[in-house]
Amino acid sequence: MMRRVPFTGGEKESLHVALDRHRDAVLWKLEGLDDEQLRRPMTPSGTNLLGLVKHLGGVELGWFCETFGRATGPLPFDVEVDETSDMRALPNESTREIVDFYGRARATAERVHQGDRGLLGPCPSHCRPGDR
Repeated sequence: MMRRVPFTGGEKESLHVALDRHRDAVLWKLEGLDDEQLRRPMTPSGTNLLGLVKHLGGVELGWFCETFGRATGPLPFDVEVDETSDMRALPNESTREIVDFYGRARATAERVHQGDRGLLGPCPSHCRPGDR
């Protein structure tokens, strides 16, 4: 059952619940689908559901880890080689590998979220308002 985002309380708690609610919804959307359905291109670009999960794993690591100077480990795709490789499941990637990557990315981002702000490094200049 999905948790409701609290209407009262701290911003960090509200953000945490909202993120978890949406993270859970992504995985819920995959339930009951076979491999062909998970890999079927849904847009002209070839994006598929597993690709979205892979992309979201990269987003978790980028926004919640790299932004605060935390190591992420290697990504299972290289956008320098293929700029859309994070948006679709490749033939050599199993459903389990992609879902596990998303789970690891989510857990890594959660550790940063739960961390002491004093332990986090400064936000890099590319993330500061007005510096984009």
